[in-house]
Amino acid sequence: MNRREILLAAVSVAAIGAGAGSAVWRARHGDGGSTGEPVSSAPTDGPDVWALSFVTLDGPALAMRGLRGKPLLINFWATWCVPCVTEMPLLDTFARTHSIAGWNVLALAVDSADPVRRFIAEHSLRLPVALAGDEGLDLSRRLGNRAGGLPFSVAFNAAGSVVQRKLGALDAGVLETWAASTR
Repeated sequence: MNRREILLAAVSVAAIGAGAGSAVWRARHGDGGSTGEPVSSAPTDGPDVWALSFVTLDGPALAMRGLRGKPLLINFWATWCVPCVTEMPLLDTFARTHSIAGWNVLALAVDSADPVRRFIAEHSLRLPVALAGDEGLDLSRRLGNRAGGLPFSVAFNAAGSVVQRKLGALDAGVLETWAASTR
C-alpha cells in the first residue's frame, strides 16, 4: 500500500468508528428511528423532500416531485465511505428487481461528481444517482440521521411518509422487510 491508501484507510476506519460509536450511544439514550426500526412518519421539522431537486451526473436536475406516489428509498452515501461502497451493488439490485413493484431508489451522493462518476462506471451500476454535496448530510439529519453518519437510508411509502430509517449498511433482509412494509 502506498501512503495515500494507508491514510485513506485510516480515515475511513476512524469515520466508521465514530459513526458506529455515536449510533450506539444514541440508541442507548433513546434515539429511535435510526436502527432500521419502523417509524410512523417523517420528523415534524423534517424537510418537504418532494419540493427538492438534485443535480444528476448527466447534468439535468432530478425533481423529487416526479418520484412521488410510489415507494421511495433514498440512500445517502459517498465514495470514500467503506460500508457505502459495500452496499451499493445490493442497492443496485434492489432498484432493478423492485422497480416492477413500483419502487424508486435514489442514491444521493454526499460527494463530488468526478469520484461518483468513476465509481458508477467501475461498478457498472444502473440505479439513479444524484449529487447532494455537503448539504446532503444536513438533509439526512433533518430526515432523522441525528448522528450524521453514512450510509443512511430512508424509505417512504407511496403516500410520502417516512416508514423506515437505518444508519449503517443495509442488507438483503432489511431491504426485503422494508419492501414488504410498504405493500
